[in-house]
Amino acid sequence: MPKDEQQKKRIILKIMGEEYVLRSSTPPEHMLEVGEHVNQIMEDLAEKHPTMSRQKIAVLASLNLASDLLEYEREKKSNRKKSSKAQKKTGE
Repeated sequence: MPKDEQQKKRIILKIMGEEYVLRSSTPPEHMLEVGEHVNQIMEDLAEKHPTMSRQKIAVLASLNLASDLLEYEREKKSNRKKSSKAQKKTGE
């Protein structure tokens, strides 16, 4: 068995009442937090749209998470540029 496979831990996440068994080398605490976050987003969407299918709720949750990630990455990139400019100014 490859070394990275040996280090993977089995974790069970419960999302909208369904259990998902994952194997990951990521710390279990982090994976549980991720699962709770996804579950909360999906539960909120299900509450707002009670007739929507689970599949559509999952897609909307994915889109929301992807949007948040892209926004975070843009802000991070912008902050790096600002920091770089500030360092150049103080270095002149």
